[in-house]
Amino acid sequence: MTRILDNDDVRQAIDLDECLEALATAYRDLPEGRSVNRPTTHIYTHHAMGEASYSFKSVEGAVERFGTLALRVTSDVVREETYNGSVRLEKLPLAGRGLFLGLVQLYSLENGELMGIMPDGVIQQTRVAITSALGAQALCRPDAARLGLIGTGGQARAHFRLLTHVLPIKTVKVYSPRPEHRQAFAEEMGADGVEVEPTGSVASAIAGCDIICTATSTSSAIITGDMLEPGVHYNAIREFEHDDTVFDKADITGIHTRMGGIRHHLPPGVDHLPGIRQEKPRDWSVYPEISDFLAGRASGRTSTDQITFFLNNIGIGIQFAAMGHCILKAAEKMGLGKEISTDWFLQDIKP
Repeated sequence: MTRILDNDDVRQAIDLDECLEALATAYRDLPEGRSVNRPTTHIYTHHAMGEASYSFKSVEGAVERFGTLALRVTSDVVREETYNGSVRLEKLPLAGRGLFLGLVQLYSLENGELMGIMPDGVIQQTRVAITSALGAQALCRPDAARLGLIGTGGQARAHFRLLTHVLPIKTVKVYSPRPEHRQAFAEEMGADGVEVEPTGSVASAIAGCDIICTATSTSSAIITGDMLEPGVHYNAIREFEHDDTVFDKADITGIHTRMGGIRHHLPPGVDHLPGIRQEKPRDWSVYPEISDFLAGRASGRTSTDQITFFLNNIGIGIQFAAMGHCILKAAEKMGLGKEISTDWFLQDIKP
């Protein structure tokens, strides 16, 4: 049988501690040759709206010990928008009645069958935050109690939950360029028992903090090296959120993966389409990955004054395989979702 879940099912099935351990295990298995990834790929075409493009994203990865391969896909219409002088990449809700399409498919490494299908919404936000939390555990001061959070969307909410889950954070200062968003965030997330203070600027949000996290969709840098104080840990979920002086200022830099940036594919003869953000060419081989820290192949900070930086630079497939395994196992135990015959996805013709 193939189990079909919706985002509410996924929320119920997620156990943060179990997912943290599963993803850490998948990372430790990576240098041992027991996990595998394919780089994220985006294919673009022109769109009827001249200022937008159609984008199809795909990424997959397998974790042998979990017997699972995950394929994550999204089908999007994208464009850049400007608010208060800041350029942001936006996905337009044009599917159905103002909705989006993103799926995670889970396949058995034993017999090749399709085991489960779920939307990518909850799992994709949570897996990014889990990776950031593992990076923070490896690099920030263990007594970090003050978080400066830039962003108030889904990624920011997930990072709030995960960072306050793994660190003794007591106070969070949050900034969004939209006052109503930061106020609503403070009212909603403050109910979790952590003091949340909305602030009016990036500078005021990060001042005096032990850990800084940018969780935004910005296309322009909002953090520079001179903004990082001694002892701080900075976590970014996109390299567009900071400039290159952050690399220079940090005493220790770690990254998610040395696979580098997204592989972008445009129609022949087309050099650019709206809504495409190209990462800078960079020698990623000089930085340790999260798997290196978790496997003991790289060391974290050695003093409280060091500035550490973790760039969660690009998503990889084993995040979805590890989390998908945990979610599907819990959903089966809890009776969540719907089961349909796997025969619907099988055929008697050899592919």
